[in-house]
Amino acid sequence: MLIKFEYKGSMYMVEPHLLGRSHEKQDCLLAWVVTGKDTQDTWHTFLLTDISRLKIMEQRFTKQRPGYDPYESSMSRIYYRI
Repeated sequence: MLIKFEYKGSMYMVEPHLLGRSHEKQDCLLAWVVTGKDTQDTWHTFLLTDISRLKIMEQRFTKQRPGYDPYESSMSRIYYRI
């Protein structure tokens, strides 16, 4: 399912792919940005501490996006992957 949230003052709608921990020991979400501030149709890593007003949308996504790596090297630990 797509999720919508506020991140550092801007609204985003994303397709969540990985939930994990960065090498800097911060919990984060790797997602494909559908709509967002100055960017869309690209990968972005969001720090969970900076996400607010999260809403799970009814809309679903069914495919992995280009460049998806289920073993993302920017994460030291992965809690969840699609």
